[in-house]
Amino acid sequence: MKILGYIFLGVIGIILLAAIIIFFYLRRGLKRIAKEMYGTDNIVDALNQSQRTAEDEHRSVNSMTKTYLPQIMRDFPEFSYEQFKIKAEHALLSALAAISNDNTGLMQDASEEFKTKVRSLIEMNQANEYDEDYSDCVIHQTEINSYTKRAGICRIILQSSLEYYHTVKRKSDGKIIKGKADVKAQERYNVELIYIQDKTKMEKIGHGNDTIGSHCPNCGAPVTSLGAKHCEYCGSALTQINVLVWSINNFTKV
Repeated sequence: MKILGYIFLGVIGIILLAAIIIFFYLRRGLKRIAKEMYGTDNIVDALNQSQRTAEDEHRSVNSMTKTYLPQIMRDFPEFSYEQFKIKAEHALLSALAAISNDNTGLMQDASEEFKTKVRSLIEMNQANEYDEDYSDCVIHQTEINSYTKRAGICRIILQSSLEYYHTVKRKSDGKIIKGKADVKAQERYNVELIYIQDKTKMEKIGHGNDTIGSHCPNCGAPVTSLGAKHCEYCGSALTQINVLVWSINNFTKV
């Protein structure tokens, strides 16, 4: 029995020794990788740097600029792509600033419908007693995502990749219920430009056909009549869409 006990202890010792050797071997390998990739052999520091690197990698946009811009320029020779790209970026950033400060007066380069949507989002936060904040917002890239023409309306979707700190807090106790205060979010947004060519054709669209591309800023229901003053689903007031003018009409997170 003593012999079996010694054999058992010997086996356990060999296993422990092998485990220790493997641990130090892997640790040395991880340190070598950390040194090569991040310039430090401290594994914890390397992991922290890896997380920061992941946070800094912005999301790529679905760029169709080279495909659609020539078509747009043929249809609208005076269209200034760079000008509207800048306006769309300003409108998006100002929308986030307006939401953060509960102040639609901060809105820039946006239509009344665009402002109405932002106003609705602010009112929803106020009703829920939330403080929503977007800070350190940076746009990395903006490209044309799509271009469509039908039923008297032309629509350009510009897609932007951006990063920001985003939190939603309860006003009652300041607790964060969405987002992280110390981690930047990497997001993509679509900004819609519309050009109304023929109001008559649009008004002939049947009920339920979302060709206009306009939605109620309160409930999100499609607006099926260009001249509608109120949403037929929730009764919220609607703003008129300009005719024969490019208008920054809407924005959505992708």
